[in-house]
Amino acid sequence: MKTVLLFSVLLFAFNKPLLASNEPEFYDSIRTLEKLLSVVEEPIETYAFQEQGMEFTHFFSIDLNRSFIVNDELGEVCSTYVGRQIESCFPCQSQESSENCP
Repeated sequence: MKTVLLFSVLLFAFNKPLLASNEPEFYDSIRTLEKLLSVVEEPIETYAFQEQGMEFTHFFSIDLNRSFIVNDELGEVCSTYVGRQIESCFPCQSQESSENCP
Protein backbone atom coordinates (compact mmCIF):
# COMPACT_ATOMS: atom_id res chain seq x y z
CA MET A 1 0.00 0.00 0.00
CA LYS A 2 2.82 2.42 0.87
CA THR A 3 4.46 1.68 -2.48
CA VAL A 4 1.28 2.56 -4.39
CA LEU A 5 0.86 5.78 -2.42
CA LEU A 6 4.50 6.76 -2.97
CA PHE A 7 4.22 5.99 -6.69
CA SER A 8 1.06 8.12 -6.94
CA VAL A 9 2.72 11.06 -5.19
CA LEU A 10 5.79 10.82 -7.42
CA LEU A 11 3.66 10.52 -10.55
CA PHE A 12 1.69 13.62 -9.59
CA ALA A 13 4.86 15.57 -8.72
CA PHE A 14 6.55 14.80 -12.04
CA ASN A 15 3.40 15.47 -14.06
CA LYS A 16 2.78 18.85 -12.44
CA PRO A 17 4.44 20.83 -15.30
CA LEU A 18 2.30 18.89 -17.76
CA LEU A 19 -0.84 19.78 -15.83
CA ALA A 20 0.23 23.41 -15.56
CA SER A 21 0.92 23.57 -19.27
CA ASN A 22 -2.82 23.28 -20.00
CA GLU A 23 -3.46 26.59 -18.24
CA PRO A 24 -3.09 29.95 -20.07
CA GLU A 25 -1.68 31.49 -16.89
CA PHE A 26 1.26 29.08 -17.12
CA TYR A 27 2.22 30.43 -20.55
CA ASP A 28 1.55 34.04 -19.57
CA SER A 29 4.19 33.63 -16.86
CA ILE A 30 6.89 32.86 -19.47
CA ARG A 31 8.62 36.24 -19.84
CA THR A 32 12.13 35.42 -21.16
CA LEU A 33 13.45 33.69 -24.25
CA GLU A 34 15.52 31.39 -22.03
CA LYS A 35 12.43 30.24 -20.12
CA LEU A 36 10.46 29.83 -23.35
CA LEU A 37 13.09 27.55 -24.86
CA SER A 38 13.30 25.51 -21.67
CA VAL A 39 9.53 24.94 -21.52
CA VAL A 40 8.41 24.60 -25.14
CA GLU A 41 9.68 21.51 -26.91
CA GLU A 42 10.09 20.66 -30.58
CA PRO A 43 8.52 20.91 -33.06
CA ILE A 44 8.54 24.69 -33.09
CA GLU A 45 8.40 27.09 -36.02
CA THR A 46 10.09 30.48 -35.97
CA TYR A 47 9.67 33.58 -38.09
CA ALA A 48 11.72 36.78 -37.70
CA PHE A 49 10.01 40.08 -38.53
CA GLN A 50 10.22 43.81 -37.95
CA GLU A 51 7.49 46.05 -36.63
CA GLN A 52 7.68 49.76 -35.88
CA GLY A 53 11.47 49.69 -36.19
CA MET A 54 11.98 46.79 -33.76
CA GLU A 55 12.94 43.17 -34.41
CA PHE A 56 10.80 40.30 -33.18
CA THR A 57 10.66 36.53 -33.54
CA HIS A 58 7.40 34.62 -33.69
CA PHE A 59 7.68 31.17 -32.10
CA PHE A 60 4.86 28.72 -32.80
CA SER A 61 4.57 25.40 -30.98
CA ILE A 62 2.78 22.93 -33.21
CA ASP A 63 2.01 20.54 -30.35
CA LEU A 64 0.53 23.28 -28.15
CA ASN A 65 -1.07 25.35 -30.94
CA ARG A 66 0.38 28.36 -29.12
CA SER A 67 2.36 31.37 -30.32
CA PHE A 68 4.95 33.44 -28.52
CA ILE A 69 6.27 36.79 -29.75
CA VAL A 70 9.77 37.66 -28.53
CA ASN A 71 11.29 41.13 -28.64
CA ASP A 72 14.75 40.25 -29.97
CA GLU A 73 16.41 43.39 -28.60
CA LEU A 74 15.25 42.69 -25.04
CA GLY A 75 15.04 38.88 -25.18
CA GLU A 76 11.59 39.11 -23.62
CA VAL A 77 8.32 37.42 -24.50
CA CYS A 78 5.91 40.27 -25.12
CA SER A 79 2.88 38.23 -26.19
CA THR A 80 1.56 34.69 -25.98
CA TYR A 81 -1.70 33.40 -27.41
CA VAL A 82 -3.46 30.42 -28.97
CA GLY A 83 -3.09 29.98 -32.73
CA ARG A 84 -0.51 30.31 -35.47
CA GLN A 85 -1.22 33.85 -36.72
CA ILE A 86 1.41 36.51 -36.12
CA GLU A 87 0.07 39.24 -33.87
CA SER A 88 1.63 42.43 -32.58
CA CYS A 89 3.16 43.37 -29.25
CA PHE A 90 2.11 46.96 -29.85
CA PRO A 91 -1.38 47.99 -28.75
CA CYS A 92 -1.57 50.48 -31.65
CA GLN A 93 -0.65 50.42 -35.31
CA SER A 94 2.09 52.75 -36.52
CA GLN A 95 0.72 56.28 -37.02
CA GLU A 96 -2.60 55.27 -35.40
CA SER A 97 -4.26 57.97 -33.34
CA SER A 98 -7.26 57.30 -31.16
CA GLU A 99 -8.45 57.52 -27.57
CA ASN A 100 -6.39 54.43 -26.70
CA CYS A 101 -3.45 55.41 -28.92
CA PRO A 102 -2.39 59.02 -28.30
